[in-house]
Amino acid sequence: MMEIVYQSLDSYELIGEMDVAVVAEFREKIARYIDKLTSAGLTGRHRLTGYVRAYLKELHEGPDPRFSGC
Repeated sequence: MMEIVYQSLDSYELIGEMDVAVVAEFREKIARYIDKLTSAGLTGRHRLTGYVRAYLKELHEGPDPRFSGC
């Protein structure tokens, strides 16, 4: 699963430069997020990667203002 974390971070770092401390913080949060997803029964690698990339975008850019989060 850590491969998904590193792959997602590597692809996202190409979009914008991120501070080393931020990358470390995101790595930890993403690992916990993957644990939650897999404990809920989500197992497909491609599917997990999609969820992780969306989560990473939200971490970096903030929540989408079009959605209330409800």
